[in-house]
Amino acid sequence: MFELYSADTPNGKKISIMLEELKLNYKVKKINIMKGEQFKPSFSKISPFNKIPVLKDIKEKKVIFESGAILIYLGEKYKKFYDKKDRLKILQWLMAQMAYIGPMIGQHHQFHHYNSGKSKFGEERYFRIARTIYKDLDRRLSKSKYLAGGKYSIADIATFPWIARHEWHDIGLKKHRHLSRWYKLISKRKAVIRGYDFMNRGELVPKV
Repeated sequence: MFELYSADTPNGKKISIMLEELKLNYKVKKINIMKGEQFKPSFSKISPFNKIPVLKDIKEKKVIFESGAILIYLGEKYKKFYDKKDRLKILQWLMAQMAYIGPMIGQHHQFHHYNSGKSKFGEERYFRIARTIYKDLDRRLSKSKYLAGGKYSIADIATFPWIARHEWHDIGLKKHRHLSRWYKLISKRKAVIRGYDFMNRGELVPKV
């Protein structure tokens, strides 16, 4: 049994999708980040940087913070989506999401979607970076079925929820044929559909 402390964000969806892929039992503990619940002392004890998600492995009495670390933990524990022979490639693409794709697209969300008109520099800078990310991912996926090779992995699970907000980005997912192919392939997975709606709001995976 697991407890997932999370909010309805791309980082939160990474873990719910992984838990669904592994067919694990878990309970969602909602953290309302819009009301600052992530800064409560009780949450700070399990999340040093006051960020979601956090996963509690009840049986093992372990608490894991940082979404990338959680994916690695689950991948190693259940020996799925993190194949030993492909581990280096998977790690590289996972770290690319953690260090670059997520943070940069997240800034694009802030300037372009949430705070449009407040900073021309910010809007233009992160739009360019997000557009470059789309191009780079499209180029990679023109050569590979999934990000780290021929098999679906935690690198894909980590990246998918960020591209799922493509309607916010105004870049045009349809213009990127190989990225669109990858997105459609993953969006049809039953575990992805369930994990995307882990807050039980009837949320559907956006279409291309």
